[in-house]
Amino acid sequence: MKFYKRNALAAGILFLVSAFLGMYMGMRFDLRFPEAYDGHYMILKGEAMMRAAHTHGMPFALYNLLLAVVIPYLGFTDKIKNYVSWSGILMIIMPIALFIRGIVYPATTFDLVGFIGAFFFIVTSLLLVIGVIKATNE
Repeated sequence: MKFYKRNALAAGILFLVSAFLGMYMGMRFDLRFPEAYDGHYMILKGEAMMRAAHTHGMPFALYNLLLAVVIPYLGFTDKIKNYVSWSGILMIIMPIALFIRGIVYPATTFDLVGFIGAFFFIVTSLLLVIGVIKATNE
């Protein structure tokens, strides 16, 4: 399997999981507009973390799909392209950590795990920019 195909596979899986999470939340959680809070939208923090997992999972899946298309055209060696591919997959740690954080709330076990995914998002973005610049200079 070519290394950029794993990003397409990861994107498809993450799209499905995020969609099912969104459907689950739509069926499970109700909107709360209590009069005591002057109509403000009130949800529990655990629910907010699960919603954050859904809203981070969809764009990260789209980003991996973009990587699957763009990686072959970057101005890198195959070894660096492989690193870009794995870095794109490892940024999925962030929505996974947000989901687990929502499940185990109020435990703070997974608070900092999401930053690992954010770190790989930054690394992937930097490598992507560098690869595009190198490809246009060739």
